[in-house]
Amino acid sequence: MLKQRIITALVLAPLFLLAVIYGQKLWFAAMVLLIGSVAIYEWLKINRLPPALAILNALVVGVLTAFLMQFLPQPVTHYVVAAVLIWVPVSVWLARHRWGYAQTGMQIMVKTLCGVTAIVLFMLSLQQLHQHEMGVFRVLSVVFLIWVADIGAYFSGKNFGRRKLAPAISPGKTWEGVIGAQIAVAIYAGVLAVLFDLNALKLVPVMMLVALLSVVGDLAASLGKRQAKVKDSSHILPGHGGVLDRFDSMIIAGPVYLILLSVL
Repeated sequence: MLKQRIITALVLAPLFLLAVIYGQKLWFAAMVLLIGSVAIYEWLKINRLPPALAILNALVVGVLTAFLMQFLPQPVTHYVVAAVLIWVPVSVWLARHRWGYAQTGMQIMVKTLCGVTAIVLFMLSLQQLHQHEMGVFRVLSVVFLIWVADIGAYFSGKNFGRRKLAPAISPGKTWEGVIGAQIAVAIYAGVLAVLFDLNALKLVPVMMLVALLSVVGDLAASLGKRQAKVKDSSHILPGHGGVLDRFDSMIIAGPVYLILLSVL
């Protein structure tokens, strides 16, 4: 398993970084659409849609998202509204996590719509971040932010973890892990501010808040899989599970990062 994880990471990570750094807008948009469409397919399949229909619906949503990427206006007001409309009910779902286990038609429909909309919002936000004059820096900074947060949470949780964050949703996560992630992200943001001559008083709290809220995306994906009684969203990425397993935190981090950078 570890060998598969390493090989997959060594192959895909450079391709992702090359697409962000050197890819033209079209190639970057294509990569984002591919990632998002596969994540949508996985979420639809988790929520009991037959594979063929899941693929068809993911393609349709991908095409519509590509259209939005071309014609969506630059102001982020629509992201704020969409984020509230999606992540408030998702947060309520996490707080009342017993809802959804019955897998009734209504429950599946609500979970499906919220998940697909959140993924579309993630795709649009990455595209908006990349189109900025500092687009490469913005995209890479939020990607590395999530990686740093994951590493900080892993080591802190493994060595100091005692109090469970959400045992009924994701038993492995602890409050100590969250604190470790926050410390790691604060250091990361401070280093970025020094290296690139940025306002640390703005960047550090922005990145810490993004990292904190990204936990919601992680927990939502975990709860969805737990209610569907599956361990991984798919087996597309050997050793890693599915695309959704790798990008669940980014699904909320992307839009939040875009909003905070634009309004603060």
